[in-house]
Amino acid sequence: MSRCDVQEERAMAEATQIFLLPISTSDSTMSPASPKAQQSSQLSDKLMAEKQQEEAEWENINMLLMKHGLKPLCLVKRKDLKEFIIFDKQSSQRMRQNLKTLVEETARQQSMIQELIETNQQLKNELQLEQSRAAHQEQRANDLEQIMESVKSKVGELEDESLNRVCQQQNKIKDLEKEQKTLQVPSYIFS
Repeated sequence: MSRCDVQEERAMAEATQIFLLPISTSDSTMSPASPKAQQSSQLSDKLMAEKQQEEAEWENINMLLMKHGLKPLCLVKRKDLKEFIIFDKQSSQRMRQNLKTLVEETARQQSMIQELIETNQQLKNELQLEQSRAAHQEQRANDLEQIMESVKSKVGELEDESLNRVCQQQNKIKDLEKEQKTLQVPSYIFS
């Protein structure tokens, strides 16, 4: 026998009181199937179905509670109170604690989610800033590369000009030397 069953029997023994009321036994008051009796029977069936549905819902809640690592609630089923499900003190206390824990856990998770959203936004902003910096650095590197290519081109042009001048000067020197040679008269001719 489970702990819940023992608690249920104990609660029933402590709380159950039977009241016997006299009933008339004359045949005139007992009709075989009066409309009131049928309505009463239908109402009783309806109440029983609702009670069973509620008990099934509590069982589902217990499964959810256990799934989340919480203790299940024990239901005390009393036959003389068809419209009620009564919790023993321990289950009632567990229910309050469980609900409190669920609410606190939900609040904690919401807070954590909010922090994650804020951190995510901050990381997105930092990433965007870094991407902007990287794009700026890349543009700067491209600009420097273009400047370097321009400088190399200019240096090449200057080297070519310099070589051309040197060649021209060497050609002038050669021409001048030839001219000087032609202008020099040998000294034996004048003697």
